Amino acid sequence: MRKFMRIGLVALAALGLTVSVTACGGGGSSSSSSGSGKSLVADTVFDLKTLDPARSFEFTSVSLDHQIYQTALNYAGNGNTLNKVVPGLASYTLSSDAKTVTLKMKGTNYFSDGAKVTADDVAFSYERLIGIAGNPAFLLEDPNGDPIKVSQPDKSTVVLTSGVANPSLPFILPNPSLGIVEKKVVLKHGGTTDPNDQAGNWLTTHSAGSGPYVVKSADVKSQVKLAANPHYAGTKPAYSNVVVQNVTSATQKVNIQAGTSQMAFDLSADDAKSLNSGKTRVVTGQSTYTLYAWFNAQEKYGKEASNVKFVQAMRHAIDYSAIVKYMGSGSVQPGGVVPLMFGGSLKSDPTNSYDPAKAKQLLAESGYNGEEIDFLVSSDGTVGGVSIQSLGEQVQAQVKKLGVNLVLKPMPSVTALDTFRSGTFQAGLTDWGADYPDPADYIAFGPDQNVGKRAAWATGAGISSAERLKPMFTKAMTTADPSDRFKAWQDVQKEMNVDSPFIPVAQPGDRMVYSSSLSNVKLNPIWNVDFSQVK
Repeated sequence: MRKFMRIGLVALAALGLTVSVTACGGGGSSSSSSGSGKSLVADTVFDLKTLDPARSFEFTSVSLDHQIYQTALNYAGNGNTLNKVVPGLASYTLSSDAKTVTLKMKGTNYFSDGAKVTADDVAFSYERLIGIAGNPAFLLEDPNGDPIKVSQPDKSTVVLTSGVANPSLPFILPNPSLGIVEKKVVLKHGGTTDPNDQAGNWLTTHSAGSGPYVVKSADVKSQVKLAANPHYAGTKPAYSNVVVQNVTSATQKVNIQAGTSQMAFDLSADDAKSLNSGKTRVVTGQSTYTLYAWFNAQEKYGKEASNVKFVQAMRHAIDYSAIVKYMGSGSVQPGGVVPLMFGGSLKSDPTNSYDPAKAKQLLAESGYNGEEIDFLVSSDGTVGGVSIQSLGEQVQAQVKKLGVNLVLKPMPSVTALDTFRSGTFQAGLTDWGADYPDPADYIAFGPDQNVGKRAAWATGAGISSAERLKPMFTKAMTTADPSDRFKAWQDVQKEMNVDSPFIPVAQPGDRMVYSSSLSNVKLNPIWNVDFSQVK
């Protein structure tokens, strides 16, 4: 799976930014200055490889590209409402069969050299992403995996056509990897719409966007400097300079305590809590990760764990509130596998609720009699800054009280993933990070799909839940109207909670610490912080 925020989805490590206001040696005095002298310094643990949006899929890259490039469409509420799409550089319409998205250029926007953003730039940007076939190219594929066709019927219109219904496409277009580049500039520096493109290196140390910032200089191993785009059509950023540096989380804590930095993103829940003082503030949010338990659906591999009644018992044996508390601030229990800020998510579902008496009853009905259940966990992976192995130990201790004998099988992350992918292991606990912020990404949990196969949840294998739910997944993927589509995703998750092999356990929190001298600091689950909004 391509993690958008592994950003390790994009371990769910959110982009570690420590933003400090500095000038001539730093210090808080610069933060109260005005005009071009205002600067932010951001410390992060880099996973940076490139700043070319057509090649970017690491979290540091995505977060920085959001500052540099505008997208055709946006999410409502400055990106904080992921279940509603609003115009960006363009407005859109979705055809009744959900195969065609028509973009109409809206307003007047300018690249950093003063040139106007045109439909030709939009079309070129999409064709280039598809043609390069880099990490984010799948964003412009239809549900069958075929590239979306890009056409430009007139000078103000771009049409995106899928071979099959693709109603999630408008919700994917705000992804920073789909940022719009200036065609003539990229062509000048070796850009093409095929794998021969040579503009990637230039776009890592320069920029060709219309966002609030431009790249002043960049070293993917140490530091990126941004400067305000003089031709940005939106509100001028309060901070005209941003420096993003590669800094460990331990150093981030030191910096924020010393007052030499004003934001820290990579701190643990405990460290963040300890820094909630008069000089600093803590803001929490939800990540786009789902921690879930899984049980092999085929008796050959799952044995006792393949029994539907056993899985139902586990749904009531896990103390979700205790897990959420253990994971720290911002963590919540979702009702299904889709994160709570996405359209189509379930706020809660009583089917997944802590009820020891009900769990004991279901265990008896399943015929389970204390047999060992091998439970796969990553020995070195984290989610929300918390060790997955330690979370497995929490679950193990909880269900042991009811007579369930989970035997933890810790493995290094790479080995654990390969073992899970084999489709032959008995059970386990792991996480899924969204590749893009839409419920369509969770087709992976369906029968015969990516994650479904890992739990041997397949049609044609005598598994009644797989046969029953597969048409529901198809409906959720192809329904065009957003409200109806989101309801279809809620319906399929409710049924998953009845007899699928997956139990959504928790959605980890995201958090940052920032200086109380700053204002309008908002945590975003995709790009973390919009520097242009910070005051």
